[in-house]
Amino acid sequence: RKISSYYEQMIYISKQDCDKKFNLYLLYPDQPKNSSANYSIHIDIYDKITLTYWASWYLPIPFQFLPVNRIATQLFIPDNPQSKSCSFFCGHHGQCVQYINTDSSYFCQCNSGYSGLNCQIKHNCSCSFDSFCLSSSICICSLYKFGEKCYLKHTVCQSLTNPCKNNGQCI
Repeated sequence: RKISSYYEQMIYISKQDCDKKFNLYLLYPDQPKNSSANYSIHIDIYDKITLTYWASWYLPIPFQFLPVNRIATQLFIPDNPQSKSCSFFCGHHGQCVQYINTDSSYFCQCNSGYSGLNCQIKHNCSCSFDSFCLSSSICICSLYKFGEKCYLKHTVCQSLTNPCKNNGQCI
């Protein structure tokens, strides 16, 4: 049910990035696409400090050849984590949630270290211990870490003296 997992991590700060636009280019791993299949984009957001799941969006791709066309959307980030739930079975390693931008589309949000339609696939995670393991190849890094497996540190923000003024938060 997936072409492939794609990962792009962006840090969003509401006071700073409210009117900021992000441009992402998604490439298919192989061509041509199956013309009888439906394709979509799934976007997840997590709290940047606690790495807890916040919300997800579902964006259908209404045309067959994405590189020629563009999908533009605005993502309105809710003030509180998504609390809508559903009765879709997600096993013992996930929970069913509703997409924030639809009324009738649901999916399983898997716990760290699990993936699959019903969170039934356990994978070996090589992410750092303080990150969220989305899949065997995608790590969601904690606030002061970065890199493919979240082992690289932003040391300027971990100093004893905060380089930011007026109660700003270093990221």
